[in-house]
Amino acid sequence: MPDYPSTHTVLGAAAATVMARFFNTDLISFSMTSGQPNPGITRKFWSFSEAARENGASRILCGIHFRTAVEVGYAQRERVGDWVFEHALRPAKPGPATTPFPESG
Repeated sequence: MPDYPSTHTVLGAAAATVMARFFNTDLISFSMTSGQPNPGITRKFWSFSEAARENGASRILCGIHFRTAVEVGYAQRERVGDWVFEHALRPAKPGPATTPFPESG
């Protein structure tokens, strides 16, 4: 079975791209706590891209993928993430259309 590309890496890195575009910056620190099978482990990140890099590295460290599959996954992130941001990201609850008030003279 070909090892090309790491889908886990593509999806994690694309999500990081979408989040960075949504917030207009990659540099947002956050933490996450793991669930099963290893609950209670908290990881802290300085940016979305740092989390995406760790996500991809985990695939290599666990022996699931070779580095080339992860690097190709990183390369695909912008195309996938940009497409999602431009075509699929929608407001959770669309409100009524608003128009600016006319200027008073």
